[in-house]
Amino acid sequence: MKVPKTVIGSFPVKNKPLEDAIKEVVETQLRYDINIVSDGEQRADMINYFGDLPGVGRGPRGPFVQSKISPYNRPENFIKFYDLEIVKRYLVERGKGDVDVKITITGPITLAFYTSLNGLKYYSSLRDVNLYNDFAEALAPIVFEAYRRRYYIQVDEPALSAKVIDSKLGVSIVNKLFSSLPDYYKNERTSVHVCGQLNPKIFRDLLDLDVHVISLAFSAPNVQKNVELLNKQLLHESGKGLGVGCINVQAKSLEDVESVETVANRFIRIREIVGEEHIIVVHPDCGLRPLSEQVAEAILDRMNKAMAILDY
Repeated sequence: MKVPKTVIGSFPVKNKPLEDAIKEVVETQLRYDINIVSDGEQRADMINYFGDLPGVGRGPRGPFVQSKISPYNRPENFIKFYDLEIVKRYLVERGKGDVDVKITITGPITLAFYTSLNGLKYYSSLRDVNLYNDFAEALAPIVFEAYRRRYYIQVDEPALSAKVIDSKLGVSIVNKLFSSLPDYYKNERTSVHVCGQLNPKIFRDLLDLDVHVISLAFSAPNVQKNVELLNKQLLHESGKGLGVGCINVQAKSLEDVESVETVANRFIRIREIVGEEHIIVVHPDCGLRPLSEQVAEAILDRMNKAMAILDY
């Protein structure tokens, strides 16, 4: 069974015009047989992409909560859609128009928390549930527009593992993003990525996400114990599949990048626990933005080679 390979989203930022940078990132992904590609987040980081969301202001520390958070008047004008059109055009130019494209959208818990750390007005505190609900309602039209354009959708929620709010409550808020999507789209082309260390409660709560794929990290030293939480029966009963973070992204140099054998053995161990039917996609643990280009490419190369020797 061939398991698709993807990236979490970000790549090292290239010092060149935006369109050239995006094309180069796509070319890198094609070189390492990535099946579901991203734009590499060359324009901004996961918080600054949403700096013009109604209610978000820009201050010296970055985007902050200035007033009530509301949806864009025209979600189709969200800046990421312009960048993804560059990706699609380039794939067609390369004769690779059948390669799937993914949008990464920062989830409401993570976005609310990190913008509020830069400044919080209108809402009573970081514990105000209305803050998170309003971000969810503001992001939902972007998710629907991504569905309308037939992109794979990945919602990034690292704050769910950081215990910013109770994970059960957090999951119920994140699920609001998917309420307008057809079931087949939630089952086939939508995922939630939660990097970081989990515990049994958080893992069980993530199984209530209203998508088929939960994308988790298993490779860095601080998340290797996430493997111990996996349970084939729980995945089956909840109708969930895994995005498997199969290679560490904390490498500082080429010497630190995990070997092909290490990556392959990690995948084999996870497959033995959950069964190959529950492995939907493989990817690095997290984004590649903080890395050098050499290290980022080495990570993709070794992931690709590990899957190849396993005939995946």
